[in-house]
Amino acid sequence: MAPVPSSSSSLLELANSISQSIPMLQDESSKHACNARANVIEACRRMLALVTSPAEMLKEMALIDRQNLASLQVINHYRIASIVPLSGSIAMSELAHKCGLPVDILRRILRQAMTYGAFSEPEPDCVAQTDVSREIPRLSPLLTYQLDVCLPSMVRLLDWLKDSDREHKCPYQIAHNTEDTWWTSASKRPELIENYGKYMALITSGGAHDVSYVLKGFAWEKLGKAIVVDVGGADGFVGIRLAEEYPTLAVIVEDNLKLKDSADGNIPRHLKSRVVFLPHSFFKPQSALGHEADVFLLRHILHDWNDNDCRAILQALAVSMKPGASIVVAEQILQSPGTASWQRERVMRALDMQMMIQFGSKERSYEDWDALFMSIDPPLEIVGCVHPAGSADSFMELKKRA
Repeated sequence: MAPVPSSSSSLLELANSISQSIPMLQDESSKHACNARANVIEACRRMLALVTSPAEMLKEMALIDRQNLASLQVINHYRIASIVPLSGSIAMSELAHKCGLPVDILRRILRQAMTYGAFSEPEPDCVAQTDVSREIPRLSPLLTYQLDVCLPSMVRLLDWLKDSDREHKCPYQIAHNTEDTWWTSASKRPELIENYGKYMALITSGGAHDVSYVLKGFAWEKLGKAIVVDVGGADGFVGIRLAEEYPTLAVIVEDNLKLKDSADGNIPRHLKSRVVFLPHSFFKPQSALGHEADVFLLRHILHDWNDNDCRAILQALAVSMKPGASIVVAEQILQSPGTASWQRERVMRALDMQMMIQFGSKERSYEDWDALFMSIDPPLEIVGCVHPAGSADSFMELKKRA
């Protein structure tokens, strides 16, 4: 992440960069278009930072950003974007009646939301959809998780730092007044785990976390006839994709018993002979079936847990691995400050903060991962690391050190 430019010449350079990228945006599906779009977004952010004074930036973060989140939380909770018609408009009074909210309060919330492009007011006291508001229902699982579950935890970070017992808890537990971890809480509340599953499916169906990168991150085709265990595989969306792409693979999806019905319902009829859901805790050694696995896939699992818990998870796999078996860990590898694009740096650091706040865990650098793997008995050695272009994740293959 290069320093933010600070001269008028830099503004011209950024404007020129945008001009050069615009023609490449025409073919939206091409790799060049994706890169050009990223370049334009970064250049625009840099231009905004260049022309905004530090005081203005800080005031906007402290005042406006949090109100944006507050209004978006209300809009998502009351399903307002699903009530406003997709075309035409609706009177504020009618919308308030359908939502069960006082019209004067709803009006103020929606007019604030209009400042970031959610809804418009084509006529006085009437509400219409915009491109932004039309996306809200589709993104509802993400918004529910981030705004209802994570946001209360974020605002308790300072309280956690002041807590003398912070080594044994995280901000999530303070915010929600519980000794349970997020995972324990979710296991007691089916609606939480159901929404989290939808949230994960949403963020892995496009963008840098798309499930297609799993196919590119490891040479699955070289396994031939083999057994793959998708550890913590939720309702099987990754395991199913692997089985569809590679007809010689048999896939065992392991996760909480509460996900079994959902997983069984997701497995297509033609794959039921090769994909099976097995209730299992990844803190425990594998069953007899798991002992036959050729590859254990851990995708987006370890970053949710602190180092001690990660060691327990990996140790349970290490004692279960047959000779020659591998573990494939699909996770983000934190880059050193200043080595990623500005936008990538923002996302990496935000995710690292979220892991700390929500789970008491962290994102890890390559050195962090290597040290963690080598602390297992016997040590697990990184024998390969692939980072598919466009993916947020790297795929690290581990084997027992001889």
